[in-house]
Amino acid sequence: MLQVNLSKLFLFIFVFSLSISAQNLTEAHQKIQNAVGNRDYQTAIDQLQNLEKSDKKNFTPNNYDYLLARMAEKRDDFALAATNYQAVANRNSVLSEYALWHLSQIARASGNLMLERIYLQKILTLAPESLLSDAVKMRMARSYFESKNFDVAIQLLIDQQSAIGSRQNTTNNEQRTTNIAQNREIQVLLGEAYLQNNQIPQARQVFTKLTNNLPNPAQPDDFALAGAKNLDLLDGGKENFGKNAPQLADTEHYRRALIYQFNRNFPLARLHFQAIVERFSTSNYVAAALYQIGRGYAQEGNFAQAIGWFERVQAEFPDDLIARDALSQTASAYARVNKSKEAISRYQKFIQTYSDADNLERAYLNIVDVLRDTGEDFEALKWTAKTQADFKGKLPESLALFAQARIHISRNDWTNALSDLNILLMFPDLGGTRVPGGTNKAEITFLKGFALENLKRYNEAIDTYLLIPDGRSEYYGWRATEKLEALANDEQTRRFITKKIGELTTNIEVRNAEAQRKAAQAVLRLTDAAEIRSKMLAIVRKSYPQLPDYQKIPSGKLLEFGRKEILKEKRDSANENYHKTLADELLFLGLYDEGTPELEISQQSTVNSYQNDGQNNPKSKIQNPKSNDLAYTLAVFYKRGEMANRAVAYIEPLWRNVPADYQLELIPREQIELLYPMPYADSLLKLAPEKNVDPRFILAIMRQESRFRAEVKSNAAARGLMQFISTTANQIASELGREDFKQDELYNPPTAILFGSQYLSNLFKQFPNQPAAVAASYNGGENNMMRWLARAESDNPDRYVPEIIYSQSKDYVYKVMANYRVYQMFYDEKLKSNSR
Repeated sequence: MLQVNLSKLFLFIFVFSLSISAQNLTEAHQKIQNAVGNRDYQTAIDQLQNLEKSDKKNFTPNNYDYLLARMAEKRDDFALAATNYQAVANRNSVLSEYALWHLSQIARASGNLMLERIYLQKILTLAPESLLSDAVKMRMARSYFESKNFDVAIQLLIDQQSAIGSRQNTTNNEQRTTNIAQNREIQVLLGEAYLQNNQIPQARQVFTKLTNNLPNPAQPDDFALAGAKNLDLLDGGKENFGKNAPQLADTEHYRRALIYQFNRNFPLARLHFQAIVERFSTSNYVAAALYQIGRGYAQEGNFAQAIGWFERVQAEFPDDLIARDALSQTASAYARVNKSKEAISRYQKFIQTYSDADNLERAYLNIVDVLRDTGEDFEALKWTAKTQADFKGKLPESLALFAQARIHISRNDWTNALSDLNILLMFPDLGGTRVPGGTNKAEITFLKGFALENLKRYNEAIDTYLLIPDGRSEYYGWRATEKLEALANDEQTRRFITKKIGELTTNIEVRNAEAQRKAAQAVLRLTDAAEIRSKMLAIVRKSYPQLPDYQKIPSGKLLEFGRKEILKEKRDSANENYHKTLADELLFLGLYDEGTPELEISQQSTVNSYQNDGQNNPKSKIQNPKSNDLAYTLAVFYKRGEMANRAVAYIEPLWRNVPADYQLELIPREQIELLYPMPYADSLLKLAPEKNVDPRFILAIMRQESRFRAEVKSNAAARGLMQFISTTANQIASELGREDFKQDELYNPPTAILFGSQYLSNLFKQFPNQPAAVAASYNGGENNMMRWLARAESDNPDRYVPEIIYSQSKDYVYKVMANYRVYQMFYDEKLKSNSR
């Protein structure tokens, strides 16, 4: 009997100890995950190493050594990383292909290309269906190329081209676009391999194809640029490259020149344009070549040189349509070199000569700007009046009246400014962002409130500011709220705010839901008193479910993926879904950057169902709740994995149906983080503070510039996350001492963030404590911003933002500053969440 009881006791102790062990392991796993999620890599390393020492038997079955390697790599401890990646690969873990990929990158960074290829070949042998396969094959070819084994590189590239071509008709539009880009990247390397292998005809054929067959002829890509450069080398030789254009037909000169010009390589573009002018005097391309040379100089900021080329177009081709543009550009260039009389005379000539031009009003309004730049406000007002008279009943009339209002504001003539603004509010078309110098109802309403405030008509100013909706994307709604808060905090004007709050809250409980919402949201703009705000937020929160428009906020359930149990022994995954197995393992470790693509491919049928039904179709979401929840889950996981572009691409279309004034504090936190993610936090926190730049401002810029797409190139040939054009990038590279800088490096996120931090630091030194001016400069150029500031005669953004003539730049300021407001509201300077 005693023996039986002892056996039961020992069994109980054994089971209890197992339970304690499992509990301890679960707690350890949670602590590790918290450290990983908080980007506290050293703590994660310490905890993983402690776990390895204390529980070795459970360490490897759960692939914690792979996680340890990833964390070590984050800390630049490549020896520790390589040791653990090798351990993962040696035991043939399910994560071996990823461990081998990281080992290949470490080998490459150390210069050991042979070892890199060994690891890459193991991936292709071990996991032919790997999501890494395209990158592995491309890297294998590059490795052979860099090792000067061109025959093997050529064969690998041809095979890869063939593989991509075979799947071109079996993929969706997005994948086809990706395939085209991959194919063109392969062609560049293939052409260069042929060239290095002295297979000149084959090289020429590839490079010619790159320059002739453009996916978008209006926007020659980086691969077309590489093709043009290599063709120039073939046709002119290394000794002449960049010095003399090769002997070509005029059509080929023009083709290559346009590729260079679009990609902002103006010196090489000029060589080809000048070759047309000098060698083909009767060519149909001569007029355009002369004009483009002038445009190139103007885009470089060399307006004095540009003038001569524009005037030559007018002298030699007066009847050509391009002479009209050349005259306008000549006037603009004279204005830039401070020759106002010459500029005005050219604009006047334009008005007289091209009275039927579509953009005739720009000549009038540019004269206004030139006169303002020289301090001749009264003459400028005469031209605003003339423009209104000559364009009565047309859009230019409102543009001229807006210019007139801005002059009155700059002169603190608030009475006349208010009169102009009241008239403007009656115009049906204010131009918006369609035309230079345009405006919108929100801007005019704000300026009216601003004028009323300066005239000390505070009750009217408050009512006017409240007319402008405030929300996450509403620049002037935000500015109006800032004005209202300032009035509330000013002892002289506080009583007007108190009175307004009283009016809004009287009998608020008995009003209908919409009236309650409007009144409560207005009060929230007028006070920071905690008790009042709490009460008003409660009213708004209660009213939204009763208002159909405010029920349109997207919803999604976060599905559970990734294994939940902690393994006690290695499992047999031979019969499981290959990509699902990888996803489960990577997501269990919290490695969303690698796990989410595996999850998406494993769930492809459901993803396709969601995409085919249409992301913006509410009915489809009701009919397909599973696919809707999966799409939401993928967006959250991609955000966690620093692929924020996928998160924003998912959530933004869904929020377009939500009213613009949806109360910011009531937007669900998880949706704020999808709308305003913070990818590349490690690089931001390392690089931005060194340059005294708020990382949240960089995120605000990045969100607008690229929507967090690292590989994107704009229609102005701006590259990467921060969208640098080549001239600015070269300037920043020089400041940073990057002598061997290549433009393609801008597609690397840390490089883009470093360059962005440096450039923004420069701009903040020029415009201290003026983020709106910095944003305008980033988009429209600092010289232009200096002109707009001078016209405003103030460093107050409420006075200088309306002066931004470039419609794209003004809209850019609206969006960047709205982004920055939200980032400041929900994240601190360390990119930690603010509790709200």
